[in-house]
Amino acid sequence: PLAIWQAQALTWTPAMLAVVLGSALLHAVYSLVLQRGYQRAPFSLVYPLARGSGPLLSALGATLWLAEAPSARGWGGIALLIAGIGLLSRGGQAEADPARQRAGIGWGLTTGACIAAYTLVDGVAVKTLAMPPLVFYGYSLLARSVLLAPLAWRQPQAMRRQARDHWRAALLVGVLSPLAYALVLFALQIAPLSYVAPVREVSMLLASWLGARYLGEALTAQRLAGSALMLLGVALLAGA
Repeated sequence: PLAIWQAQALTWTPAMLAVVLGSALLHAVYSLVLQRGYQRAPFSLVYPLARGSGPLLSALGATLWLAEAPSARGWGGIALLIAGIGLLSRGGQAEADPARQRAGIGWGLTTGACIAAYTLVDGVAVKTLAMPPLVFYGYSLLARSVLLAPLAWRQPQAMRRQARDHWRAALLVGVLSPLAYALVLFALQIAPLSYVAPVREVSMLLASWLGARYLGEALTAQRLAGSALMLLGVALLAGA
């Protein structure tokens, strides 16, 4: 509703329609690729590769296509953030199957490429085309739902079961996930994409604490070191 209300004052151009549809397609592909990677390879390999390579590729893409040029301090902060992401997200048992290891590398890097691609498209939408974040993201979510709905409705019994058993979780995620990414888009209006993309992964600091506090996961020295690297990275970017 907010997107529709704000869109009344917007003069749509073919470029705006293209980035909305392009972002929807890339986000949909990202979701499917990530979940397939979790099915085919170790989570502890796919996740850090995806979350670590995505911001790095986004920063490189912003340098090449959006004419952003991070300072030496900025690149240092990006490097520390990505290193911290890798330390925080590693976990689980070592995978003995070389085929699954190779699959994990492939799916992880493919997911990271999807993250970088949609981040660049979204950056063009709000920075170059000056689209209001709520309008861009709201219509992109609508287009994404249209793209994914046929795949979901191929399993009507599973849809009904999920709606019955997990409606509270679905509602919570349905509100918080778009809200979180809308904040990313607002950040892109006032800061370089090459800085916003890696800084958004600071949420893993909170996730690490929540995992230790509520899920009984160990807050290891490795995770503490990753947290320290991420905080140093943010401090460098803040002064860049």
